[in-house]
Amino acid sequence: MQISAITYLAISLLTLSVGASLADEKSNFTVGLAVVGGSSIYSNVASKAAVMPFINYKSEKIEISVQNGLSYKLFDDGKFAIRASIAPRFSPYKSSSSLDLSGMKREMFYDSNLNISYIVSRGLTAKLGISGEVSNEFNGNAADLSFSQFIPISGQPFIITAGAKWFDANRANYYYGVNPSEVRDAGMSGGRDLYAPGSATLPYVSLSTFFTLAENTSLFANIGMNFLPTNIVDSPIIGQSSSTSTLVGLNYKF
Repeated sequence: MQISAITYLAISLLTLSVGASLADEKSNFTVGLAVVGGSSIYSNVASKAAVMPFINYKSEKIEISVQNGLSYKLFDDGKFAIRASIAPRFSPYKSSSSLDLSGMKREMFYDSNLNISYIVSRGLTAKLGISGEVSNEFNGNAADLSFSQFIPISGQPFIITAGAKWFDANRANYYYGVNPSEVRDAGMSGGRDLYAPGSATLPYVSLSTFFTLAENTSLFANIGMNFLPTNIVDSPIIGQSSSTSTLVGLNYKF
């Protein structure tokens, strides 16, 4: 996920996974499909949509999904919880998606994660995620702090989330930078300058909801918006200062 910015698809699919858990904590195995679309932050890359499979298994301690990898519950007292995980992260773009990205290769990688959640008050949850890249692709770190508020409106559940991701210089360069070997002369078609953005903080907001269609079948929806700081927008491969993503998913719980 190729959606124009794979990072944001991952965020959306994570929201779907959370929604599935909220819908039925007793369900161990969930399968489904999600239609995902979004605008791209990368220069001259068109918005796209794709259909993605969704598979999730959850037991008391372990949770496994295609999008979010393998996680293990270290502690949970009903209010405060800690999980550790290994998760795949797909490449943020394909070099064939735009002339501006031609010759720039980014590979899939894996993160180790420590995820902490705390129920602040009824319906309000704070989450902190700390990640480190473990597949030796770029050796970068990240943190993600968010607050989610559950709000029922006329009996319909909605989840509003606001947060920010922090990328260290290595991770930000992987997503948004231009390495020395990727520089192209200005006289060439699609000239590209060397660029190292340094560390970056990326705020985001999203709105999610879910509908129960039958005893074991649910429909999920999510819309999100992501905002880029100036040091990312100034990169020669970035064409937008923000992006939107939408997701509609249908799942079946066994």
